[in-house]
Amino acid sequence: MMPTVYTFSRSDNDILQELLRVFSSGRGTAKEQWSLQAEVLVEPVGWDALWKLSKEFCKKFEVRFPCIACVSVTSVDFEELTAQVEVLSVQHEAVSLPENIMDVPLIELWPTVKQREQCVNASSTAEFIDLMRFYYQNIWMPWDDQDDKVLLPNTIEDRMNLWMELHNGSIPNCISRSIMLLRNSAINAHEKLKELDSSICDGDIADEDDSLLPPNYISLCAEMNARLDGLMSKWTLYENPLIREQYLAKARSKWQKHKSNKNVVALWHGGNKTDFENISKFLCSQLANDHTLTVMVSAEEGLSLEPEEVVICDKEYEIPEMPLSQISFCSYNGATLKATDMRSCLLMLSEDCRIRDLTLHCALVNTVIVMRSGRLHVKNCTLIDDSKSFQSDFAQGIVAMSGADIILEDCTLENFYSGIVVHKGAKVELRNCLVRRCGVGVQMYSGAHVRLDACALSDCAEHAVRCERDAADAPADARALMDGLHISPNCKIGSGDLQKEILIVQQDVNLA
Repeated sequence: MMPTVYTFSRSDNDILQELLRVFSSGRGTAKEQWSLQAEVLVEPVGWDALWKLSKEFCKKFEVRFPCIACVSVTSVDFEELTAQVEVLSVQHEAVSLPENIMDVPLIELWPTVKQREQCVNASSTAEFIDLMRFYYQNIWMPWDDQDDKVLLPNTIEDRMNLWMELHNGSIPNCISRSIMLLRNSAINAHEKLKELDSSICDGDIADEDDSLLPPNYISLCAEMNARLDGLMSKWTLYENPLIREQYLAKARSKWQKHKSNKNVVALWHGGNKTDFENISKFLCSQLANDHTLTVMVSAEEGLSLEPEEVVICDKEYEIPEMPLSQISFCSYNGATLKATDMRSCLLMLSEDCRIRDLTLHCALVNTVIVMRSGRLHVKNCTLIDDSKSFQSDFAQGIVAMSGADIILEDCTLENFYSGIVVHKGAKVELRNCLVRRCGVGVQMYSGAHVRLDACALSDCAEHAVRCERDAADAPADARALMDGLHISPNCKIGSGDLQKEILIVQQDVNLA
């Protein structure tokens, strides 16, 4: 079992005031100002922490994201805001990491409450890292660390006010999503520039020898820098509160006009005349007179329109990372959805959603569907992970968070570590579904409700059903946990011996 970590609850105003104290000097880049504070508040050596590996480290070590390890910090580089760590254990025993790892960002570390070294001030270290993590995850922009950039307190205040408006409902979801996509695009361009620079460093190319540069290096750098400059100009429209108010007024008006329509988006990369005729016939059969149809190539642009329904018209489509709500996905003649890059989940859903006639692929993601709250109906779909890496053992099919109510009908879930994960306060019903070749078919927690009807759970390496009770629950509460599980007589659960196929254990640690 992984150790407990420090957690902090701050109001938005508390976060703002603490950030203003960090940037009160008004001198230097964001990184330089954080470095000065870190030297005072972060223990230089000897503290224990949980390390939530970034996507970059997961790629480097060929493990599935997310991955958590228990580590001991052997040194801190305050200038780079990184640490050297010794790996003590990993959450999943099958994962192997090097014993000593350099350049772990401090914001990936969660100091543990229990420390082996009694003289370590882990609390203040954890509090500082928690604040810095909030900044880099929510406030930071790539140009904050440019050599000639001085990050001033008023910029921090403007961005924090924007962040609060994004999260308190002041800005409509459609516009909020566009703002977050703009930030993500800037960060992605910055990451690509870093990759280009690291390729030069790894190649040990002399500064004066341009002939040895990788193909298109100069043009790619120029393209990424121009993209960053353009994104920075767009970001100013939102960051400056005076400009933001006027810009949002126009955007709200356009959004209200758009929302008066019932929108359907068809995603199609294009094809020949016959393809067009067949797809057109199918779309016409799906549309009512009050629907407005938009055919788009870009899934990101199509989803940003907040359509009621999305029709996938190609055999395969890549879906960008964005939270979605009140949306329906279907396909013309079957389709497979995949992630564009490594991330935690393929679809993050809430409110009232429907998915039918699709294959949802777990390549590059840890979880296929996360249902945060509301109702989800999945019909005639296949959720699968056919990854060749042994790390596919840690993938999850569907995760139902508290408040989620999910119905799966005529679906197949195959080759996951956990087919379905049902948290406290969530309900999941499976009708005529097949869950096979998983580590655990259904994993449920205290206060969850699961109903299986005409289902088969087969070839599960560990158990067909795994029930995890809270650490605070008494052993007697296991009976109440089992009351949340209903298995109809027409189900086939593994070998048929439910005492062998159902396991009750104590809940493990989970980092946000």
